[in-house]
Amino acid sequence: MSKIITIKLADRSPEHLVGKARNQAGQNGLNFTGDVNTGHFHGRGLEGRYHIHGDHLRITILRKPLILPWSLVETTIHQFFA
Repeated sequence: MSKIITIKLADRSPEHLVGKARNQAGQNGLNFTGDVNTGHFHGRGLEGRYHIHGDHLRITILRKPLILPWSLVETTIHQFFA
């Protein structure tokens, strides 16, 4: 089961968000590939992709560990791209 998370970029630039997400992913043992338009991340049972369009970031979680609740996954994803 996949889930889509949408985040309004507000005053943050796509470059800043992608850079922070790349750093956070590396620190947490995830592989992260992508640029300021689209990308993919995976590791530790989590897999997803993102797409930036205008002032919105759309993240699709493709896979997550069964024992992790969606609320924890969403919180973590928001922290990666905050």
